[in-house]
Amino acid sequence: MLTLLTTSGMQVPNWEALEAASWMAHRDYLMGYKFPRHYQKLLSSPDSNTKFTKGGGLPIIGLTLAPAGMSGYQLCPNRSAECEAACLGVTAGRSRFSNVVEARIKKTRFLMESPYYFFRNLYHELNAARVKYKKFAFRSNVLSDIPWEDVAPDIYNFSEHNYDYTKSLARALRSLRFNSAINLTLSYSGRNWQDCAEYLRQGGNVAMVFKVKRDEPLPLTFVRGYKEWRVINGDANDRRYTDPLTVGGAIVGLRAKGNIDMNSPFVVNPNRRTECESI
Repeated sequence: MLTLLTTSGMQVPNWEALEAASWMAHRDYLMGYKFPRHYQKLLSSPDSNTKFTKGGGLPIIGLTLAPAGMSGYQLCPNRSAECEAACLGVTAGRSRFSNVVEARIKKTRFLMESPYYFFRNLYHELNAARVKYKKFAFRSNVLSDIPWEDVAPDIYNFSEHNYDYTKSLARALRSLRFNSAINLTLSYSGRNWQDCAEYLRQGGNVAMVFKVKRDEPLPLTFVRGYKEWRVINGDANDRRYTDPLTVGGAIVGLRAKGNIDMNSPFVVNPNRRTECESI
């Protein structure tokens, strides 16, 4: 079974079944078997996302599936109600246009209903990106939170850098290992501060949305209790793999965007200082 049905009627992916499909697709890709006709474009180009183009550096390729349960399949297992309501896939940018939303839902259903062909397509496109760009960065969860390092670890063999945001502390902690294939930034959901505090203690970075308008400066530091963390300007670019990992970690500051509820616990009041660092 590719999915498990929850009491709410939402389809939850069976990650082990998807892992088996990805393994078979990668095997057939390596064997050079004829590419199947079930082709559907999956990856976005570097210029399709405004944030991907900021800051220079390697071109960024992204896989943008429908967030949370928008497609009928729940792809964000560690979401909170607040972060789901505020999800950028629903409230900001190109996501406001129905054809963009429909394309993401179509890709998500392709993954869940025809996983072998989805992965054959994905390996084909990643290899094409490697041929075209030589070196590129890959963001595999632009709006979702799939544990790709377990489901399809071979997708990380094509790019120079792999990075993502996640709300899973377990995934984030694994990414701190010296041989990890992916750099993960843990996201504050409005309900997971204890997880965030632990990840910071381990030296990881935590993304946090501040109650700051587009034309206002982000804070230099964030204070909670007796502790203070440096804030990195996460709006300057999307290249989280370039953020330094330091003792005690750092906060990746993001301005609230779209029609997000400024009173949501997902949005944090800044401890106002001066403009934060742009790294």
